[in-house]
Amino acid sequence: MNAAKYVLTAAIGFFFAIALTEGGWMKAVAQTTEPSRFPSGIRGLANGQDEPPSRRWLLDARDDEERFRRLQIYAGGTDQQMWQIGYRYEEVYQAIADEEWELGTHHWGKLRNVFNVALMKRPNRTPYAETLFLDDAWQLLAAALEAGDATAARETFLKERQACVACHVAEGFGFINSTRMFEGTAVFPEN
Repeated sequence: MNAAKYVLTAAIGFFFAIALTEGGWMKAVAQTTEPSRFPSGIRGLANGQDEPPSRRWLLDARDDEERFRRLQIYAGGTDQQMWQIGYRYEEVYQAIADEEWELGTHHWGKLRNVFNVALMKRPNRTPYAETLFLDDAWQLLAAALEAGDATAARETFLKERQACVACHVAEGFGFINSTRMFEGTAVFPEN
């Protein structure tokens, strides 16, 4: 794309947004001219600052207490960490299946770090999680990956998988065990 087309495209994008209509056709619509307001789904935002809402959502807060409250809302519970854990879990599984030991070691180490961030947010789960995942069991899989021991890595991974399944049930999230991620990692393909 030449520079003139790029500038024109950027300018059009600045003044218009693309929207899908009911029939599935796209049409250009003008940007909103409505005044900024706080989302109704988060209570207390208007009480936490003196000015109307702006792009400075954190800096506009009246004080550090409100800023920290907003950061806590932004950081959320453990859903983002569990999403990343799930991604890395599948990557570890695939690395073991492909005997890509360095890749598996990388993701297994990152998974542990993310898991600890999740536990920081939900400290009541720490004792159970450390016992099931992060103490001896985690180290066993880490050692198998480091050694490139396919048999030990597969067996230990499947034990960790069972720990995940048991933890989900214990925490009231057993429905997660019916996802493709857990169904697809129940066994390793034959070599």
